[in-house]
Amino acid sequence: MKVWVYVEGRSDKDALSALCRNWRQDLRTRGWGIEFVSLKNKSEYLRKIGPRATEKLMNDKHDLVVGLPDLYPNRHYEHTKYSHNSLQELKHLQTQLVKRSLQMNVGPGDSDSRISRFHASALKHDLEMLLLAVPRHLQTSLRMKNAPKGWRLPPEDQNQNNPPKNIVEKLFRIHRKQSYLEAKDGHAILRNVDISEVLYDERGQEQCPTFRAMLDWIW
Repeated sequence: MKVWVYVEGRSDKDALSALCRNWRQDLRTRGWGIEFVSLKNKSEYLRKIGPRATEKLMNDKHDLVVGLPDLYPNRHYEHTKYSHNSLQELKHLQTQLVKRSLQMNVGPGDSDSRISRFHASALKHDLEMLLLAVPRHLQTSLRMKNAPKGWRLPPEDQNQNNPPKNIVEKLFRIHRKQSYLEAKDGHAILRNVDISEVLYDERGQEQCPTFRAMLDWIW
């Protein structure tokens, strides 16, 4: 069995692959595989997720597919067929895009069993949400004496007007005196993080329930 996780960009793919490295090895011992696939950007993701997911769901009756785009920004799609204003709306949109594609290829009757192997989710903001969930590792990268703070908890609950990426970019400018490079820095930080550190803080409190729900569905 293989799990295909579709994300927006290459930086998401690389960083999530690094974060999930130990988990992926554990899955391999059970005969499972997991692959993160970039669809270039959010517009391309929404355009392609239907046919890409359909292809995988049709190729092997055991394979699973996960949709994991960023929830924000979403204003660009307000007056388009991809309009979505919440996490639930984005999940529904993805499911409908995949369902329509399946129905065009296998017909309505057979599409229901296949769509059950598709899980629509999202990074509630952007990849940097995961960095805010591991402030000690962010502290090391920023070369700060104390762990950074000053954002909403849990990290998935950030304000759309001040998303995690903006917070991380500001921290890099202040403490590293350089720009944050998502393709390089996100991967560099998350490759040293155990996935359990993202899911629970040092007190054992859950941090990223939407992200965890996606992992639970795969497991």
